[in-house]
Amino acid sequence: MSVMFGFESVRLPQGERMGWVGSSVLFDIGRGWYAGPAVYGAASGERGGLFVGGAELQRRWSLAPGWSVATGLYAGGGGGAGAPVGGGLMLRPAATLLKDLGPLQAGLSLSSVRFPSGQITSNQFGLVLAWRNQFVHLTEPERSPATSLNPATGLGFDRMAITATSYRFTDGSGRRIGLAGARADHRSEGDGFAWGVETAGAAKGDAAGYMEVLATGTLSHAVLPSLRVGARVGAGLAGGGGVPTAGGAIGKAAGTVEWSLAPGWTLGADYGWVRAADGPFRAQQAQVWLGIDIEPRRDGQRIPAGSVVRTEWVGVLQHYTRAERRDGSRRPLDTIGLKLNRYLGDKVYLSGQAHSAYAGGAGAYSVGLFGGGLVTSAKAPLRAGVEVLAGAAGGGGVETTGGAIAQGLVWAGWEMSPQNEWRAGIGTVRALQGGQNSPLVELSWSRAFGMAGN
Repeated sequence: MSVMFGFESVRLPQGERMGWVGSSVLFDIGRGWYAGPAVYGAASGERGGLFVGGAELQRRWSLAPGWSVATGLYAGGGGGAGAPVGGGLMLRPAATLLKDLGPLQAGLSLSSVRFPSGQITSNQFGLVLAWRNQFVHLTEPERSPATSLNPATGLGFDRMAITATSYRFTDGSGRRIGLAGARADHRSEGDGFAWGVETAGAAKGDAAGYMEVLATGTLSHAVLPSLRVGARVGAGLAGGGGVPTAGGAIGKAAGTVEWSLAPGWTLGADYGWVRAADGPFRAQQAQVWLGIDIEPRRDGQRIPAGSVVRTEWVGVLQHYTRAERRDGSRRPLDTIGLKLNRYLGDKVYLSGQAHSAYAGGAGAYSVGLFGGGLVTSAKAPLRAGVEVLAGAAGGGGVETTGGAIAQGLVWAGWEMSPQNEWRAGIGTVRALQGGQNSPLVELSWSRAFGMAGN
């Protein structure tokens, strides 16, 4: 797989410039083709909170030893910060020249960022840094006898956590907002260091539509066998919901404490500060989180896996039949999204999801959800299932008072092969504090693989 990061300066109408950061995780699908999820967001300028999520397809050619070129097309949906994105659909064709630097690659890109239903059309050069590694997984996506792997499976994360965060603004306004989110960590063996990614969205207060995506680093020390204390820092992109992050770059610093409740489960709490790099946003933050190990560990060390756990990437298109808008009208809208499902058994799974609007005049509308599902079986030519999820949503003129949202879905799937499945579903989505309440229709495709588990 290849993890790519890029920066470019995008030109908006009236000559406004916006720093544009992109990140993608691309998997080798054979014959020089790569595909995977990608996200873009504003990092400088005055459009903090502009995010776009979607998928990228890329073709790579070798030019000479140590040199290659990648051409690709990204398609996704999103918006925010009052940018003229129309319905939210973004297309980004690009060509990138890459130079090998050991496991890293550095390069120069030429891209075109276009919102077909909006007013943004920009061609620009950019800088790219890529990291190449193996995507270690197991061929059978269902449970099987014990196995032992030296490297971490999947993307290398060994703990997932759900988070609940409160921000208290320090500008004298007394403003408070609540966020719901998730974090994935990769913990080093024995020295207390961990790195990861974290995302959250506003679920309480007057900031519906606020979203943040951060890279994090943590250093902790065991004071008791089941108790650790330490410090966590984070940096990334954020904005929306009337939170003044200016260009969108923010940073965090916090003290953290975590307690091992039981083997594989951790309860934690953080307290610290968050601030925007350019804008006036400053706040004290308090966070509680609950983590679950997704690979076996003992005394900070990886141990042989007890089983192979089915895990699924799911690409999703959803259609809301009557999304309530802030002007009182009800109109359809369409979203593109990604799910990550991890099975706890043959019939139960956990699911984390992100969706963004690409049509329906709601370009800044984004959703983050976490919950679970129940299926007839982890493996069958024909399957049926149900999902119940909750999270945060907002933006794009869609009425989601406070931001807290819930979604229920019933789906049926047809398994083309043990790894690939087409699904169709129907359900409903509603804001928990009033506003959005719409039936939805879903079409998705899933790719299953095995990861080491407890």
